Amino acid sequence: MTTAIIVESAGLRKEGMPEEAPFDAGNLRIGTEKTKDGFILTAKAVRDFRGSVTVTVSEDGFSRDRIFIPAVWYRGNMEGEGCFPTARRAPCWSFCETRMPIPGIIAAECGGSWLYAWMNECPDRRHLASAGWSDRGLAFRFPPVELPCSYRGRKTLARTYAPYPELELKAGESISRRFFFSRREGSDPYSSYRDLIKAFFSYPVTLRKGWEKYAESKLQRLLDMLVRTDDGNAALALDEGNGSGFTSSSFPMESLEAASAFLRTRSDWLFSPALSESRLKAAEKLGINDDSNLLNAIAIRIAKYFLASETAPGFYQDCVDLKTGERGGYPRMSGHPEWARLMNAGGAGEAMSAYMDIYRRTDYVSFLQLPWRVGSFFYDHQLPDGSFGRWWDKDGTAVDSSGTNGAYMGTAMIRILTSIMERTDRREMGDSIRKARDFYSSIALSGDFHGDMHDDESAGKEAGMSILSFLLECIENGFGDERTEKAAEAAASFILTWIWEKDSFIPPQSPLGRLSFHTAGMTGVSVAHHYLDFHGMVIACLYLRLWRITGDGLWKNEAKKLMNACLSLIADKDNGYLGQSCSCGGWQPEQIDHTSWDRDSDEERMNGSFGMDTGWVSVLGYSSFLHIKEDFPEIL
Repeated sequence: MTTAIIVESAGLRKEGMPEEAPFDAGNLRIGTEKTKDGFILTAKAVRDFRGSVTVTVSEDGFSRDRIFIPAVWYRGNMEGEGCFPTARRAPCWSFCETRMPIPGIIAAECGGSWLYAWMNECPDRRHLASAGWSDRGLAFRFPPVELPCSYRGRKTLARTYAPYPELELKAGESISRRFFFSRREGSDPYSSYRDLIKAFFSYPVTLRKGWEKYAESKLQRLLDMLVRTDDGNAALALDEGNGSGFTSSSFPMESLEAASAFLRTRSDWLFSPALSESRLKAAEKLGINDDSNLLNAIAIRIAKYFLASETAPGFYQDCVDLKTGERGGYPRMSGHPEWARLMNAGGAGEAMSAYMDIYRRTDYVSFLQLPWRVGSFFYDHQLPDGSFGRWWDKDGTAVDSSGTNGAYMGTAMIRILTSIMERTDRREMGDSIRKARDFYSSIALSGDFHGDMHDDESAGKEAGMSILSFLLECIENGFGDERTEKAAEAAASFILTWIWEKDSFIPPQSPLGRLSFHTAGMTGVSVAHHYLDFHGMVIACLYLRLWRITGDGLWKNEAKKLMNACLSLIADKDNGYLGQSCSCGGWQPEQIDHTSWDRDSDEERMNGSFGMDTGWVSVLGYSSFLHIKEDFPEIL
């Protein structure tokens, strides 16, 4: 490995090697201390200094075209049509370390293995660096500079112009960061990253306390989000300040999953002092007697309401405009109006899985018949390669077959199959499941994760979550084999690259800083959405199931990290309900702007802000908690 330290100041340039330190570079003295896995760099101003310090790293076989940065750069970011950084725009990039789940982590394939480089946690703003690459190798720069552009929002990829930011040190001041380097064998970056996490970040994790309060807060939020629909049934919606006016059975409101969770909730939980007001309001709003069957009654009303989302036989459109009654596929999502007339395989799959859970607890035959018809649509029109596609029209034409979220329909089919009695139908649907298993296993084993539910169709963690969910269902229900298990581990390894293993620097005076928020255990969203979210409870549930199958303690340990993070930023009286009214107790923000990115490119919200009260956060958090409590009580 070749490492160089470059100092630039006032037009002067000095280059040296770590083993040559200490050496003087104008007004700056460079010192290094060798460690077993890298070195500690110290740059101390002899006199007032203004300039930059760059550390470059390379090995034989380095190629600028084989770069991997967890949560930021996947195979050149060639999938999707958004404004995010991509190799189509430039061959080499540089990103501030706050965008990465381990400070500054970046990898390059060199001679058939992966060279990983990263830093220790950043103590303050002055020590911040960027990580990137050039034809010469990997490059860390103090202070950070994002080149050739800085990704500031969904529609803002701002060009970066010289002069670039400079490091300013008074005489006697210094900066110091520890650098780590590790080679991991294999051509697949996801499995090599999994090995890196095992080697450097698998410290034992103790689960935090407070899960009773967590569950109580989530249940309170769900009760407060209930609305009575025009037909006298129920659904989840947000208040006027957060986008009231639509609901959905799956993402983003997850009303049917909420119904399933209500049915799995012990009725006596409702009668805690903290839930009394929300319980009474929900009962009054929906015209239901306030008794021990309240949650069952609410769940059945929600499930009945979304039966009407079948707008043609087997054609399910789960997003509803509460004001007009219009039903469609994501009519309020992004800038794709054509989605309103289509069915989404992922959304339909999530909804049908929830219906099957509800059916098993209520025996309402309608809650089985709808999934059966929707499942029949998908195995009647399953694509030749085994995919369930993405967007479908009523005639059974796959308008868009890209991506992985059709795997959610595979999960639903397995749950439907367990309730089908006719042997012929069981055989046909079983064959369909096996074809889908082979297709989505191939995607996982080839590392071709992209095209999830986001409007950018880029690489995102849900591309792995959809496949892992389906493959776990296969393994647990007799459809798995050794290849399925390997594919499940591959999907889990891809998801692992989106998990923040260390704390990122957050300005202490920012809203997140004042709340003492920590990024460790949080998850990034996609290469086109540079914020963190609370999908951790869902992933933790998947990881615990994988741990039970494989016995690999990595997945159990990571599940605990994720769960610990999900106890953060829960609105209550002590934190002023996170800026909302007291009627929003229990909400958690969907979007956490930890780095230089905001959905709407609002510079004042970057680097330490949060927002967006969205239904799925509370629903999936609460439902996943119940699953963990039921299936892995020893964890809690």
